[in-house]
Amino acid sequence: MIDWLTVLVSYRHELPLEGGKIISITPDGDIEWESSKKISVRGSYESNLLIRSDEQSRTFDGSYTRLYIDGNFAKFHQGHNLFGTDNLMGLVSETVLKLIKVLNLNFQEIDLNYLHKGRYEVLRADCTMMTDLGNLKNVEAFLYSAEYSAHMRYRGQGIMTKGTLYFGKASRRWALKMYAKGREVQAKGHTLPKSIESPSLLAWVDGKLRLELVLRSLELKSRELSMGYHWEDFTVLDNLTLALKGLTMTDNYTIPPEALSELKPRFVAVYELWKKGYDLRAMYSKNTFYAYRRQLLKSLNIDIAIKQPKEKDLPENVIPFIRVLEPKPCDQVPLWAIGTDLYFEPRAIYH
Repeated sequence: MIDWLTVLVSYRHELPLEGGKIISITPDGDIEWESSKKISVRGSYESNLLIRSDEQSRTFDGSYTRLYIDGNFAKFHQGHNLFGTDNLMGLVSETVLKLIKVLNLNFQEIDLNYLHKGRYEVLRADCTMMTDLGNLKNVEAFLYSAEYSAHMRYRGQGIMTKGTLYFGKASRRWALKMYAKGREVQAKGHTLPKSIESPSLLAWVDGKLRLELVLRSLELKSRELSMGYHWEDFTVLDNLTLALKGLTMTDNYTIPPEALSELKPRFVAVYELWKKGYDLRAMYSKNTFYAYRRQLLKSLNIDIAIKQPKEKDLPENVIPFIRVLEPKPCDQVPLWAIGTDLYFEPRAIYH
């Protein structure tokens, strides 16, 4: 599904749409700079979008030609983001039409034509999917293991922050994150609206691992996805698949003595340091580290780029063991939700 979106749509208007201004004033009383605040527009079930006139679209006569819209478009319509549509053009069109009614906006015919043809700029898009691990305990066990055993091409080892595993968290281009969706809906500020909370919805999300690919402006331009009409039926799935192809996970295991005996002493020493949880990137130069990595991948099929947990980092009274958790295919939208208010599906004319 498409989760968070930031877009710039064509909208010719004279008076600025803004929720006030932030002004910086010098000690002498002069205005140093000022910035327009966004308007918060409430959608279904208290979910909001932020909008304002695009400052960069201001013309010489003081009017504006574009509207900035930012937020969770799926939540705006259905009150949650457990599942939703992957039809970006339809989702944006329907959202703008709803904003027109709520704010009484005067869209010209040319602006509506641009909207429905996807002639608007996409500044951010979050592509998401679910995979089923059976129950919440399995999802959290997988995340704990992936923190130490997963490595992503161009992003390195993941960083765990408050239960979410990030790859490229601070990147200005793209990032991938994983977390337990069943745990999130229990957290303060993320609970489901009481009007849609149901046992079937909570049971469905309980064992789901959420994968989210955040694509920012620079990456969207690089992938030729910076315009609405660039997005097709399988764009979300294709980009998630491409990201996951760069993800590798290595088992935590001990190498037999006979295998180690065939290695040169310096590689044995590197292996022992890696096994004990030392950060080898910090211990060796970049060229030396990657030379050791290539050799140990070839000889022992281990990846020293994936830092191992130190014994002291393991929780007390926990006996480490190997368990295979196999993700199961699952419907991205449960069948019982289709045709209800729980699932917002854009009209086919915009698909």
